[in-house]
Amino acid sequence: MSKGHNKKRNVGLIYEQVINKASAAMMDGGPEHAKMHISFLKKHFSEGSELLKEFKLFNAILDTSGVSEKVADRVLELARESIKSIDFKKLDFEKGAFINEANRTFGKGKLFETRVENFRALATVQSLLNEWRSPGMLSPAMTAQYENQLREYMMLNAASPATELSEGVDEISVKMFHKRFNETYGEKFTSSQKDFLHDFMFMDHEHVIGLITATRQKALSLLSERNNVEDNSMLKRQYSSVYENVLKLDPADPQSPARQLTLLQLIEELEDENE
Repeated sequence: MSKGHNKKRNVGLIYEQVINKASAAMMDGGPEHAKMHISFLKKHFSEGSELLKEFKLFNAILDTSGVSEKVADRVLELARESIKSIDFKKLDFEKGAFINEANRTFGKGKLFETRVENFRALATVQSLLNEWRSPGMLSPAMTAQYENQLREYMMLNAASPATELSEGVDEISVKMFHKRFNETYGEKFTSSQKDFLHDFMFMDHEHVIGLITATRQKALSLLSERNNVEDNSMLKRQYSSVYENVLKLDPADPQSPARQLTLLQLIEELEDENE
């Protein structure tokens, strides 16, 4: 790529890599492990940070699709003007802080080991943002070529909801995590499990405890109903044993989010039996 691009300071790439790690962590380490990655993003891409400001411009370009040439040109024009309002020295400091903590958290260089399919588009956007902010890093011909590539990208891709500049890191993280997780692991979870994982990742602690409490109560009620109508003594003992285990579940326990996934699966199986 051009001399105007450094992948470790590509705001779109570093954001997407953490989202990828969060998605993988959901499978490898469970909900708590995945949530740690999202918290890491929220810390560095906080409201008012220069990182978040640049990322919104970055994402506004890449999330624009299926539009006319006129609209694509307008998006590029707005991004070109808006990038000049970002404090570059502060942005550079924030990127350095992000990289340093990422090395400590994930291991030096580990964040960039995963292959990103749309790397070229990410690199093109960052190179242009850098050029628009400090002209001279790219030749005029290269600048025009990159702008044309992004114009075509926005016009040819299938239409999808675009990122609004008013959106915060929570809204953007939700969309990106959902997309990446569903693409990679979506078939491994039921709809109710995916809904819970979404709430666990992005809702507050009290809301999550409330969800686990309600699920626990529903499971207990279904187990009790099933046990009352079951004639087979062996199955009745099994239902009673499961009931006692569910009764012991503490919604505030750190392990409860992982157990919640099992509870949701249990509820679906019990409801299927009742049909």
